[in-house]
This record gives sequence, structure tokens and C-alpha cells, in this order.
Amino acid sequence: MNGDRVARTCVLSVLSVLAVLTATSASRAQDEAIGGPVNVTVDVAKTVNFMAPRAMGIHTSVYDNAFHRGQWIPLLKKDGIYTLRYPGGGYSDAYHWSTAQMSAWKGTKDKGYVAPGADFGSFVKLVDKLGGTAIITVDYGANLQGTGPGEPAEAAAWVAYANGKPGDTRAIGKDSVGNDWKTVGYWATMRASQPLVKDDGYNFLRIGHPAQVNIKYWEIGNEIFGNGYYAKDNGGYENDAHAAYSGIAKEDARTRAHNPKLSSKAYGEGVVAFSRAMKAVDPRIGIGAVLNTPPADDSWGRDWNSSVLKACAPDIDFVIVHWYTGGLLPPDYKKLDAASLLNAPFEELPQMVSELIDSFKQDAGGKQLQLAVTELGSRPYAQVDNPVVEGLFAADSYASLAEDGAVNIDWLELHSNVFLEAKDDSPRAGYFGIQMVHKLMNLRDVFVKTTSSDHLLAAHAARRADGSLGLMLINKDPKNVATVRVKVSGPTVGAVGKRFQWGPENPPTQYDVQETEASGLGNSFAVTVPAYSITVLNLPAGDGAH
Repeated sequence: MNGDRVARTCVLSVLSVLAVLTATSASRAQDEAIGGPVNVTVDVAKTVNFMAPRAMGIHTSVYDNAFHRGQWIPLLKKDGIYTLRYPGGGYSDAYHWSTAQMSAWKGTKDKGYVAPGADFGSFVKLVDKLGGTAIITVDYGANLQGTGPGEPAEAAAWVAYANGKPGDTRAIGKDSVGNDWKTVGYWATMRASQPLVKDDGYNFLRIGHPAQVNIKYWEIGNEIFGNGYYAKDNGGYENDAHAAYSGIAKEDARTRAHNPKLSSKAYGEGVVAFSRAMKAVDPRIGIGAVLNTPPADDSWGRDWNSSVLKACAPDIDFVIVHWYTGGLLPPDYKKLDAASLLNAPFEELPQMVSELIDSFKQDAGGKQLQLAVTELGSRPYAQVDNPVVEGLFAADSYASLAEDGAVNIDWLELHSNVFLEAKDDSPRAGYFGIQMVHKLMNLRDVFVKTTSSDHLLAAHAARRADGSLGLMLINKDPKNVATVRVKVSGPTVGAVGKRFQWGPENPPTQYDVQETEASGLGNSFAVTVPAYSITVLNLPAGDGAH
């Protein structure tokens, strides 16, 4: 796609965003309020970034029993989401696409649950129905038998199945333990074929799909820094058999801590091996390496990002971080601090992206790497008093990350109490928050420079392909209406447009935030945004606009 070339460099434009943001304290009182009218300025002529073609994503997992139903497909379309992360987070480092089974977990006899219809052949069919694509996390942690580390040849065969052509005779060959991954055409022919009358165990991969699936982005493992090297817990939480497991937690904690086979350097070198094997099948794909999320996750080791990039930067195309945020409140620290969650896009993202760019300069030889945020959400297991907070955070985070240049953003996860309920796919607050980003703009539309005089009123604006201007205003004040004075410089803006409103005072229909007419707009106008709500305005081009 044409947008991919542009996306390679767009993360660097966050430096211009940093120039207009002011760092604030890490925490704020819950009763902080908007102080008087808020001034929002939009400069249509100053492009900040564009919405990358695979930016709007969602995390999907092979343990999701509701996934195979596909009832969520029209709902994702309403949110503008067309990229699915598969096969999951930590699951990916033990999941084998060619058997639709898991390896035993961390040296135990426990094999994770895989839901019916969650195999990769079924996944491809669902992606086709969505009209979308995927980002794949390949198994770095375990080989097919679960007796050793993940194998580059297994990942290369996955690329062959997804992107190969049936007539391709290039050999993938055997992995280090003797599994024969045959040729590119073998797997592509499997994909193109109809199921056999008598199933040989591979009919789930025979989906009658002659055309290439053409999946571009491939992650090498999940959160590999959690493999026990940094001695954070009993042998680590991420499955990584590059060092053998005993199955006894205390013993694994001892033998894995600071084991060079689990180090950042070892992972970076592993990424190189995976990248070269996978790109030998399809050189068009992008390969990503997993980094710590600066600065909050630096406790996993300050050398991780630097060492990984030094080892593999020439062989990768993007980096991956996961962003879970929001403080927890005393006395039991189980309740989410709504104010800190809503402030996070304003406070944390500029520092995170700035530090990543510094890493690219210092440790990747200045290579312009893309950024993917393949897991996003509030602090796991935190109790939320007001669910609308999750929707406000989702909207601001997707817009902010895309504006900062992220090529892929995946909310975790598809079926949850924040996005869609598993029992009936009923939408929750996160679903509507992300939908408001889609009301703001479409893929490949362009963000323009926008400033707000109050951090409790987030503002994002986009120049749309049809010439109209999208403006999103997010009121993070739980009690007070925001009076917003908007000034738009550049082309003339029409006086009558569209308004989308979501929040406690403006409940949506079952699946969609409704459109109403907005009048009194133009290049200078005032609008009110209710407490804890999102307003999106679509302003048409006025007379004389180009």
C-alpha cells in the first residue's frame, strides 16, 4: 500500500508534537477541574502525521470461545478496525499454527486451551469477511515438540502459508530438531486446496484460498524480556525455552536469572535468524522486535532496548511496545485512578516516543523504525468506578498514538468487559471510544496541528480525503461542562456540519453513535462538551476551500 512507505518515517514527526506539549506532574487530584473557557486552535495547513493503513487494530486470542462466531465483524467495521493481532499475547510463544495446538507451558504438563474455530485457517476466513488484514506474533519460545526454543523455519513456513504461491519450489528445509518444513509452495498449495474427503489432520489449513493473504507485519515473540533473565519472579512469566525448564519454579528462578541464553543480546540475535528465514520466503514483509515500554517498564532491565537494537536493527522494520497505564488508589490499590489514566496520553506518550526515537538514533544507527503498540489498555485487573473513563482513554490513546506515528494499535482485547462482551458481542465503553476516532477520520486521512489550552480537554483534528475537517474534543473533567472556543486557520470551513456525541448524557444506539446536524460552525465558533464525554465535529469545506 502507498501509505506503508510514508509510515516508515512518520514516527519521527512526534518531535514536532513534543514542541507543543508541556510535561506535568505524574499524578493529579481527582477533583481537578477545567478552569473557564478552553481555547482550541487548528492549523489545517500544518500536517502532523497520517492515520497509517493498519493503525486501527484489535487483539484477538486463540482461547476466545466467541471468536469463531464472527458476529463481531460488522461491529469492527463500525469502529474502522481492520487489523487483527493473532494468535494472542503470551500464548504466541507456545502456539503452533501448523497444528493449532500449544506446547507444554514452561516445562510443565500444562498445555493452554485453544478454542474451536480459532485455528489459522479459520482466522484467515474471518479476516477475509472483515475485509482486513492481520499482524502475526510468531512463536519465539518453543519448538513444535515443546522440547526447545522456537524455530525460524516454523515461522518461515507460516509466512509461506500466508503469502506464498503454490508453484514456489523454494525449500524451507528442516529445523534444528529435524522437523521438515518442506517448500514455500507446499504450504501455499495447502492454503489453496479444498479439504480432503478423509481428513489427514491438516484440513483446517485447506481453505480453498488460492490468492495470497499478504500479511505484512510479523512480530518475533511476545514480551520476551519477561523470560526470567531479569529475575523478577520464579523463572519469568513468558515462555522461552532457549534455556531449559525444570518445571520447578524455584529451580527455574535460579537457573534462568542472568542466563546468557535468555539475554537481550541473545533475543536480538534470535530476531536476526527469524527475520532472515522469514524474509527469504517473502522479502516484502516487515519484521518487528519486542522492546520494553519506556520509561515505566525499565525495571525489566535498562539494557534490553539498547542491546536488542544493536543486535538486530539492520534486520528489522519496526519495534513493538505494550502500553498499560493508569495509577491505582489506596488503601487496597485495586481501584483505578481515573485521573491518572486520562492524563496518560498527555503525560506519558511524549516521553515514551521521545525515548524510543533516542534509542533509534543511539542504538539502531539512526535507522527510521516504525512503531507498533500491539497491546493497549488500562492497568490490568483494576476496578473502574465509571466505565466511561475507559472509552475516553481509548479514544484519546488511539488518536494520540496514530498522531505520533504508530503503524498499528491493538486494544487488548476483542472480547472483554471494556470492548465487546463475549456472551453476545454487546459493546462496552472502549468500543464506543474507538468508534469516535473513526467518526473523526478514516485510514490515510491526515492529522493537522491542534492545540488545547487545558490538558483536561484533549483535541485532535484531521484533514479528511473529501476535503472536510474532523475535530474531536474529549472532556476529561468528571463534573464540569467545557466551553470550547475553536479557531481554524487555513481554508474556509463551512458553517453547517455533522456532530457525534458520546458520553453519559448521550447514550448511543445499540452499536452506533448517532449523527446530528451541527450549525454555527466556521473558522471561529464555540461549542460545549459535557463532562466525561467526547464530541466529534465534521466540518465541510467552505466556499473557496481547496
